[in-house]
Amino acid sequence: MQRTLAADTIKSVGKTVKLEGWVNTYRDHGKIAFLDLRDRTGLVQVVLTPKSSISCGDVIKVEGLVKKRPKNLVNPNLATGTVEVEAKKITILNHSQALPFPIDTTGYNINEEVRLKYRYLDLRRPRMNQNIKIRSAVTTYIRNYLTSKNFVEIETPMLTKTTPEGARDFLVPSRLQPGNFYALPQSPQQYKQLLMVAGFERYFQFARCFRDEDPRADRAYGEFTQLDLEMSFVIQEDILQLIEAMFTQLVKDLFPHKKISKSPWPRIPHREAIKKYGTDKPDLRKNKDNCDELAFAWTVDFPLFTQQSEEDFFHGSGSAKFAPSHHMFTAPHPDDLALLESDPTKVRGLQHDLVLNGYEIGGGSIRIHDPKVQQKVFDLIGFTKEQTQQFEHMLTAFTYGVPPHGGIAPGLDRFLMVIQGEPSIREVMAFPAISSGKTAVVDAPSPASDEQLMELGIQVAATKQFDSTNSLFDRIRAKLDNLNIKYQVIEHEPVYTSQDAARLRDTDIKEGAKALVMIADKKPIMVTLSGAAKADFKLLKKLFGFKDLRMATPEEVEQITTVKIGAVPPFGSLAGIPTFQDESLAVNKNITFNAGHHQRSITMSYQDYLRAEQPTVANFSKN
Repeated sequence: MQRTLAADTIKSVGKTVKLEGWVNTYRDHGKIAFLDLRDRTGLVQVVLTPKSSISCGDVIKVEGLVKKRPKNLVNPNLATGTVEVEAKKITILNHSQALPFPIDTTGYNINEEVRLKYRYLDLRRPRMNQNIKIRSAVTTYIRNYLTSKNFVEIETPMLTKTTPEGARDFLVPSRLQPGNFYALPQSPQQYKQLLMVAGFERYFQFARCFRDEDPRADRAYGEFTQLDLEMSFVIQEDILQLIEAMFTQLVKDLFPHKKISKSPWPRIPHREAIKKYGTDKPDLRKNKDNCDELAFAWTVDFPLFTQQSEEDFFHGSGSAKFAPSHHMFTAPHPDDLALLESDPTKVRGLQHDLVLNGYEIGGGSIRIHDPKVQQKVFDLIGFTKEQTQQFEHMLTAFTYGVPPHGGIAPGLDRFLMVIQGEPSIREVMAFPAISSGKTAVVDAPSPASDEQLMELGIQVAATKQFDSTNSLFDRIRAKLDNLNIKYQVIEHEPVYTSQDAARLRDTDIKEGAKALVMIADKKPIMVTLSGAAKADFKLLKKLFGFKDLRMATPEEVEQITTVKIGAVPPFGSLAGIPTFQDESLAVNKNITFNAGHHQRSITMSYQDYLRAEQPTVANFSKN
């Protein structure tokens, strides 16, 4: 007998069918029991005699008769709510242990780190399942649309060359060329420009991009996906019209309940956007809380350069006056070319940013195709001879007849986050990293074996897990500032106990958040709890399945955190270690903690702390 899918049971009334799937819910009513069987098409109710060995999450096979439900028992909230299957035989194909969290809710109130650790279960959640299916539908739609416009889908290398592009590279050591490194691409920018030299004229791909930069709600750590697109023999208007037409039609066909508030989309010069809205990505919705209103806009006429700062080290010498406001391949406005010599700050770039509901969801530009102009830009941003040589492959290619070209790269993840009204970009990704940079579901990154390192000619030096280039205090403030979290810094005499801290800060001891560094199964973890509470380490071991758990030695604490015992803040994420927080802190409106100094503390909202650190919360303190 062939398998019947849940959704097809409404067409099989009176027939005996075979269903296979998961037990979504199980309800025992004494003489009769009900279960909802779930497969990729949805749910269907199965009626059976009670079977105590069945539990939620079990994978089962059901053979039974499809019957119409009585009118008074029809479930209007279920696609198959007019039928049910009377089970004749049930086979348990695989048992499931108790799930670590419910999957029949939205999941927003469940700690994100726990959800990501068990992401394969979290993806069973109807909301998450739908998010991933919508992602697939969007990429399929775009692929078909662009192909119909004579675009060619071309994959570019993942192992490429490290070049200064504005963010830190992920480096990959070469076994065949010891001492040399590949870089994972921050974008396919250089490759797609080389494809224009190759004469493809219209290229696209759904590109995986890798940047070692701090995560935010609208930006994932490590990797993301963008629709990468480049065209030859075009002007800026051609690119804007293509993208506007494509997304307008996409919304109409895939999201008919959404409404684009204004068409054609507004074109806002950068100077005007800053003056009128205070941002270059304004939210133009009439009602900022209405997720069904889509306010697309273009921000144009960006300045080609900004004042260079230390943050521009990765795409400049760090000592030059100018830095590119977009990237060093953006073409200057043709009307402003003469200003490159006399007043570069007044040069406009042919850059265009795609804005949606207050988020930048894409950026692009017309590119420089004149090698002399490209060299001039390199000179203005202070590129050294060595830095310029890193782009020798492009400068050489440009001597063989490069067409005028330009493109754009809308971020797929951010677009989906906004259009689906999700609070975080991670809600539309299958396996995102947590805030500490760890891919929790597979516990990556992890140490390499001595044999692997030897083969690559690499020796790992003893390093402190906190970044010692900035003080820990500065890193905490940077993290909170990036998240727009309000906090207060308190200067006081040195403190070494929770009691002394509460007295000198003039706060309740319960508000103090003390952080303990521990070694769990040979790996460091952070345990945080109220200054008035004591941790029950036996309970902690039991709750999280640790076989061995001990306090870190003072030397280990300093090696892991760069600070001494008593000054450790409750931010294990800054050291790349997981944070386990006791519920004793949850009773507080605000919490206070030593921020990397014995004489300096920070006070902030407890809810903001949860948002910033995303600890695993449980009850493991002694009464």
